[in-house]
Amino acid sequence: MRLKHVLLAAAAILGISSGSAQQKLYIHQQNHAGYGLFTTGLDSIHFSDDGEITYLSLPGETHSLASSGIDSLTFGDDSRIIRVHFDGNSASVFNPKWKEGVTAEIDGADVIITASTNEELEYHLSGSTDDGLFKIYSDKKFTIALNGVAIHNEDGPAINIQSSKKITLFLNDGTENTLSDGATYSKIEGEDQKGTLFSEGQLIFEGNGLLTVTGASKHAICSDDYIRINSGTIRIQDAASDGIHANDYVQIDGGNISIKSQSDGIDAGEGYFVMNGGLVSIESVGQDVKGIKCDGTFTLNDGTISMDIQGNQSKGIRSKDVLSIHGGTIRAYLSGNAVIEDSDPSYCTALKCDTDLLIYGGLIEIEHSGLAGKGISGDADFRMYDGEVKITTTGNGSTYTTASNAKDSYSATCIKADGNMLVQNGKLTLNSTGTAGKGISADGTLTFGSEDESPEVNVTTSGKKFLVSGSGNNADYANPKAIKSDGNLIVNNGNFVIRTTQDGGEGLESKNVLTINGGVLDLNTYDDCINASNAIIINGGMISCYSSGNDGIDSNGTLTINGGLVISSGTNTPEEGFDCDNNTFKITGGILIGTGGATSNPTANVCTQNTVIYGTTGTANQLLHIVDNSGNVLMTYKTPRTYSNQMTLLFSCPELQKNTSYTIYKGGTIVGGEEFHGYYTGGEYTGGSSAITFTQSSTVTQIGTTGGGPGGGGGGRP
Repeated sequence: MRLKHVLLAAAAILGISSGSAQQKLYIHQQNHAGYGLFTTGLDSIHFSDDGEITYLSLPGETHSLASSGIDSLTFGDDSRIIRVHFDGNSASVFNPKWKEGVTAEIDGADVIITASTNEELEYHLSGSTDDGLFKIYSDKKFTIALNGVAIHNEDGPAINIQSSKKITLFLNDGTENTLSDGATYSKIEGEDQKGTLFSEGQLIFEGNGLLTVTGASKHAICSDDYIRINSGTIRIQDAASDGIHANDYVQIDGGNISIKSQSDGIDAGEGYFVMNGGLVSIESVGQDVKGIKCDGTFTLNDGTISMDIQGNQSKGIRSKDVLSIHGGTIRAYLSGNAVIEDSDPSYCTALKCDTDLLIYGGLIEIEHSGLAGKGISGDADFRMYDGEVKITTTGNGSTYTTASNAKDSYSATCIKADGNMLVQNGKLTLNSTGTAGKGISADGTLTFGSEDESPEVNVTTSGKKFLVSGSGNNADYANPKAIKSDGNLIVNNGNFVIRTTQDGGEGLESKNVLTINGGVLDLNTYDDCINASNAIIINGGMISCYSSGNDGIDSNGTLTINGGLVISSGTNTPEEGFDCDNNTFKITGGILIGTGGATSNPTANVCTQNTVIYGTTGTANQLLHIVDNSGNVLMTYKTPRTYSNQMTLLFSCPELQKNTSYTIYKGGTIVGGEEFHGYYTGGEYTGGSSAITFTQSSTVTQIGTTGGGPGGGGGGRP
C-alpha cells in the first residue's frame, strides 16, 4: 500500500530526527483530527499483518490508529496551537498536545477541550456549524483565535470557557466571525452559562477582525471576572439581556463596538468602567435599562460613546460611584419618558450618577425628546472644569400625586445637581423647549467661573408654564427656568447668554443669595432676568437685563450694587428695572441704568454713590444723553423699548456729584465708540434736544414724574 510506504519512510526519518528534542511527528487523519508526538518519545512504528492497523509504540505504552483513516504524516517543531474546525454537523480537532495533558471530546459539532498543562496554549477556531459549541476547561491562561468561524448553539453558549484564568480572544485580521445561541439553555449542574460567549475568567479582546454576537437567551458577551477590549470590531446585533456583562470591571482601550440589547448595553457589575479609546455605539430598547452601567466609578479618558436610549426611565450612563469625563466624546439621543414609580418620578436620563459628577474635558452632546427628560443628573455635586456640553430637551412636563396625596410637577432639565454645582470653565449650551423645562437646577450652591477662569454659558428655555394646583391668586404653576439654585448662586466670571420666551421664565434665580463678582451677562427673558429670595449683591461684571414681561432685576430681599456695569430693563408699570420690594437698596459703586414703568428707590442713608431717578416718556431706540455743565458725558443710552405710559429711568455712576448741574438730552445720533446693549462709551453724540436740566441735590434725586418711594417700592412681582 502507498500509505504503508509513507509510514515506512516516516519510520526511517524518525531514526534520523529523533535527536531533535523539539521535533514532533504529526498524524493527520482524513476526518481532520490530528495528533502530535515528540519524536524523542517514539520507539517504533509498525503495522499489523493485514496492513490496516498502525501501532505507535512508546516505552511502556502501545497506541493504535486505523491506517485507513490516516491522511498523512508530517514532521515539525513542537506547536502550542490546537486547531478546531467546524464543518456543518461535525467538527475536527488537530491536537499536538494529546499526550501532554490536552484532551478533546468531539460529539458531532460539540467540541470540549480539557487542558491540564502548564503551557499557555492557543486554540484556533475556524469553519461553521448550525448546531455546535466550543467548550474548554483549562488550568492555565490561554488564547482563543477566531479565524473565520461561525458557531450557533441552540441550547447553550457558542463558546463556553469554564476556566478562571486569563483568556485572550484574538480576532484574526481580515476575518469575520459569528457566535449565536438559542432561546433556551440546557442546564448543566454546577456550571454557569450566562451568555453566547461566556467566560469564568478574565476576557481580553485583541486583533483587528470582526466578531458578530447574538444573545437570544441571556447576555451576548459575559465574564464572571473582567473584560478588556483593546482592538477589533465587535457587533452585538441583539441581546435578550446585557450586550456586554462583567462582574469585576470593563475597560475599553480601542476597537469598534456596537451593541443593541433588550437590557443594559454594557454592565461592568460591581467594578468600574474606564474607556481610553475606541468607539462604542449602543442602541438600548428596553424599559428601565442602562446603556452603560457600573457600581464603581465611570471614567472616560478618550474615545467616542454614542447612545440611542429608547426605554422609559432608562439611563444612558449610570454610575453608583464618581462619574468623571476627562476627554473623548459622548453623543446621546434619548426618547424615553419619565415614569411615576412609588409616587415619585423616575426619569430617563443621559448621564446619571449617585455621587459626584465631574467634567474635566471632552465633548458631551445630548438630545432628549422624552417626557420630563433629564440630560445630566447627579445625586451629589456637579463640577465642570473644562470641556464642552451641549444639551437639548424637547419633552413636556406633567403633574403627579405624591404619597401624601398632594399635587406636584416634574419637567425636563438639561443639568440637575442634588448637591452643589460648579462650572469653573468650559462651554455650556443648553436648550429646553418643553413645558416648564429648565436649563440648570441645583439644590445647593451654584458657582460659575473664578478670577482666572471664564466659562461660556448659553441657556435658552422656550416652554410654557403649566398649572399644578389651585386657581386664581392661589394657583401653583410649574415654571420654566434658565438657571436656578435653591442655595446661593455666585457668578465670579464667565460669558453668559440667557434667554427665556414664556411667562414664568426667569434667567438667573437663587432661593437664597445671588452674587455677581464679574463676567459678561446678556439676559433677555420673559419673567425676571435676575431674581433672588433673600439678597442680590453685584460687585462687578458687565450685565444686561431685558425682561419682556416683568422686572429686570428683582430681589425679594435686599439689593446691593458695589461695582460693575448694570443695565436693567423692566416692562411697563408696575414692573421695574430694579426692584427690591421696599427692602434696603444700597449703591456704593458701578454704573447703573434701569428703565421700567417704575423703580425701587435706593436707600439714601446707606448709599455712598449718588443716583438720579427721572420720570419721562420712553420711545424705543431713542437716545438719552446726560452731560454736566462743563460738557462732560456721564451717559449715552439707547432706550430699549417704548413705554405706553411712563418710563422711569434710574441712573447712578461715580461721576454723578451733588450740587452739580446736569442736562438730559433726548434723540440725536451717535457715531463711533463702543456699545454694550445700548450703553455707549466714546463716540460723538449730536443732534439731540434738551429735555430737562437738574441739580443733583441729594444722594437720591428725583426729577420729572416718577413712581416708587423711599427705600424701594414699585410693586414688581417676586
